[in-house]
Amino acid sequence: MRRTAEGPLRRGLVIAEIVILAALNLELFVRKILPHGLPLAELGFFTAGLVAGGLALLRRRYPGRTAVLTTSAIALSLVCSLVGLLAVPSAALGGDPEVFALALLAGASCHRLPTPQAAGLVALGGAAIAVAPLARYGVGLLTLVTVVLWLILWGCSVVVGLILRDGDTRREAALAAARNRERLDLARELHDLVAHHITGVVVRTQAAGVVLAGGPEQELLQEIEHAGAEALAAVRRLVMMLRSPEEAPSFTTGGLVETVEAAVDGDTAVTLELAPGLAELAVTPETVSTVHRVVLEALTNVRKHAPEARQIVVDVAPAAAERTLRVEVRNDGLRQTRARRAPGGYGLVGMRERIMALEGRLTAGEHGARGWRVLAELPLPAVTQAIRPTGRGAAQ
Repeated sequence: MRRTAEGPLRRGLVIAEIVILAALNLELFVRKILPHGLPLAELGFFTAGLVAGGLALLRRRYPGRTAVLTTSAIALSLVCSLVGLLAVPSAALGGDPEVFALALLAGASCHRLPTPQAAGLVALGGAAIAVAPLARYGVGLLTLVTVVLWLILWGCSVVVGLILRDGDTRREAALAAARNRERLDLARELHDLVAHHITGVVVRTQAAGVVLAGGPEQELLQEIEHAGAEALAAVRRLVMMLRSPEEAPSFTTGGLVETVEAAVDGDTAVTLELAPGLAELAVTPETVSTVHRVVLEALTNVRKHAPEARQIVVDVAPAAAERTLRVEVRNDGLRQTRARRAPGGYGLVGMRERIMALEGRLTAGEHGARGWRVLAELPLPAVTQAIRPTGRGAAQ
């Protein structure tokens, strides 16, 4: 299992919530219950604080039931307020654990629930917090100050929840944009892939027309040639609509070995490990292009996030048993003192989109004591013609 920066942060927040709720409940018990001989009303308020705190902690384990947990806590608070109208408390003010729990649930509601539902629960919870001190302890200056402080806490929790909600929305939008960019790149490469094969069909048809000149197949061959030329022109027009004027095709036309070497671009800090016979391996143009993209993106991430890496390895080898091509880029630049980086960057999203289109698999995460690895596994065709080296690098 991969550890990320979110794991320790999440555990730290849970521990902090437990400590605060326990401290508030203990303070309430010592201040309001023990000195007054276990009064019934105060015991009810104390129990309500314990139950509300439990509901607040359960929201992390059951995020899909946030609405039910929040509604239950608000209903419990209103019931305690009704009891407070019928009983005379033995000490002034209280209920802090209950209010803190309601604030946590309010933030979770704003973060996770649909807008109408979240707005309703926030309004109802705010009303319950405002009514609670007045119903339980009567109207007074200290009570009104307490109401204001509790509502400020409530408002802060709502703001935090909205900030988290906005962050999730922005991240989802960025992920969608990254996927769309990768899909557009794949669409732009359609011309380079399809044009190659259609051109081959047209050329062979023309050659057949020369050989069979004057034969009964001549008219049919001309129709095939005409259809191929029209298809090639249609694909070119479609791709030109997708491609910006300043963009050039990024499809790689070189061989697999030349493509990997071009991606490394002679970087002396990178150790290149290529399996024997890789140049003769039968791969499709799509696979070569994807390998080029994976190596480029992975090395860019290393330079950006792990500049102190002492060892960077690019390992490309076929896995004969699985009929896959393994492309691995690993480094040792993950410092123990630095927060763990979640493997969900937008560059990885684009790579994953491209690899999934080829029915491959991408794995990214920690490797060893202080390493990071990106591993792409691309399926190899059962029978295909290998791409022969036509030059170094990617043709523009």
